[in-house]
Amino acid sequence: MKKTFDFFGEKGILLFDAAMGTALLAAGQPPSTGSEEMNLISPDTVLRIHKENIKAGSDVITSNTFGVTQMMMCGKKEKALETLSEGMRLARTAVSEASANVLACLDIGPTGALLGPIGDVGYEAVEELYEAQAEAGALCGADFILLETFADLEEFARAARASIRASGLPVFGTMTFGASGRTFMGVRAADFVREARDSGLGAIGANCTLDPAGMVPVIGEIIAESGSGLPVIVQPNAGQPVFKDGKNIYEITTEEFAAGAEKLLDLGISAIGGCCGTTPEMISTIRDMIESRRVLK
Repeated sequence: MKKTFDFFGEKGILLFDAAMGTALLAAGQPPSTGSEEMNLISPDTVLRIHKENIKAGSDVITSNTFGVTQMMMCGKKEKALETLSEGMRLARTAVSEASANVLACLDIGPTGALLGPIGDVGYEAVEELYEAQAEAGALCGADFILLETFADLEEFARAARASIRASGLPVFGTMTFGASGRTFMGVRAADFVREARDSGLGAIGANCTLDPAGMVPVIGEIIAESGSGLPVIVQPNAGQPVFKDGKNIYEITTEEFAAGAEKLLDLGISAIGGCCGTTPEMISTIRDMIESRRVLK
């Protein structure tokens, strides 16, 4: 098994891919269909999007499996695991056909439900959902696992431990913070870093909600709290969507995204990519920025 730091030692700054959901909607995903279902309905479309991100310069391809946890919460475990297996197959296919050395990671999202004492489902009951996904991802050839867009610290910690236990793979994790510096469940960056370290994660960070410039304060806090102990990942949104002509539009330009990304790179992050609204064009621009920095060193 490859050690966590080997990924960063080999690549320097890891460049993740752009938003799969955004690309699928642009490709004509039916409104009533979840992004992950496209693995089964239109695998060629998913594979094409993976390849576009590799062409743009991504070092990591993220499987189209973010919503599988919620599928399992709805009692569709068999269908969910089929969707996950196909999602990992498509990611691995894209990686195997690439001329560059690209990694394929299993993407796991949160339940989206209120858990524990304030919810209807206990934390223990959902741990097996994370274990099942992590085990399946490992069997399908994932290089590592990315837990992302979590807001509940207890759910995040249990997902992390379950994923590590079931897969034997390096596990990275990101939570999503608002402009206040907290998740919508009130979690602070300092609490997140402490829990992530105790859980045995190989890299930590933040994704979604904020644009690159808006991410700077919370990423700065995560870096300050973690010191040099853990690589830090950031995957910002392309701003917040605006509803126009019956659909959500992300109005931030590639140039604006890149300007914010430059500030994040200046903080000393270890990995960067894109969340909602981001495109391969944005990834390509960041690739150029990373290469320029490498030349200047």
